[in-house]
Amino acid sequence: MSRAALRQVVPVVQTTVFDAYIGGLAPSGRRGITSLLSRSASILKGGADAADYPWEQLNYAAVAKVRAAMLDNGYAVSTVNMALSALRGVAQTAFNLNSMNAETLARIRSVKRVSGDIQRKGRALDKQDIRALIQAAKQHPQPVRRCRDVAIVLTLCGTGLRAGELVKLERRDYDNGILTVRQGKGRKYREIHVADAVDKAIRTWLKISANEADSALFSRIQRSGKVAGQPLTTTGVTGILEQLQHASGIAGFTPHDMRRTFITRLLEQGVDINTVRQLAGHSDISTTTRYDYRGEGMKAKASQSLRCW
Repeated sequence: MSRAALRQVVPVVQTTVFDAYIGGLAPSGRRGITSLLSRSASILKGGADAADYPWEQLNYAAVAKVRAAMLDNGYAVSTVNMALSALRGVAQTAFNLNSMNAETLARIRSVKRVSGDIQRKGRALDKQDIRALIQAAKQHPQPVRRCRDVAIVLTLCGTGLRAGELVKLERRDYDNGILTVRQGKGRKYREIHVADAVDKAIRTWLKISANEADSALFSRIQRSGKVAGQPLTTTGVTGILEQLQHASGIAGFTPHDMRRTFITRLLEQGVDINTVRQLAGHSDISTTTRYDYRGEGMKAKASQSLRCW
């Protein structure tokens, strides 16, 4: 059969710029980037969302308009810069698909990031907070629920996992005190040697749920107390932590605050920041510094103990 005939038989699949860009991102980051692109699309074209906006028509003026509009609407500096990064990424994808010329791409890249202080979000939980959460988890009437929730609290604050990484863990990812993160943000692979308390909690959970066929490390639990055959979701993890927060009476926090807690505790214990960066799965050490929630007391102690004479 001739090539011309083959082209008539085999349909040509058209990949949109948006689909190609989102498809190249790690699953854990797709929702956030899609949301930012949808905000940008609605600014540029009322009622449009990320999936149906013609990104190949993006240009310098459009990106500058998004930047200005988001600042006028009071978006945080970090959010505006993330949107600009997403727009640069989708423009690069359009160029790669031969849907945008090099000059337009260069001009889009020239739109300046927003400078200024980035407002710190969240908090690091102190030791009393963690103990209160564990105690609240131990009060649940279902033994299987007690074991799972204690393991979740200790794993999050003891490994610095993102909620999205936690729910993707499989039983095979934990072996002899080593937790393997195969699907980290940016598709980064890392191994974490856990503390004894975390190891004990995970082992206890694995033992009590050993007869279940599900491969997920942390599974859902039915109201009857039976371990379900489906893995937890990030929404489920958030709900569990909210219940424990209310039961313990501590101040509100998010799952990501457990990650801030992990990084802050390591820095407090004198672990060098590059090692902390690797444990957290950060590519850039400047990202790790934004998770440093050591208090003023630590700064005062450091300066007062200085001996340079």
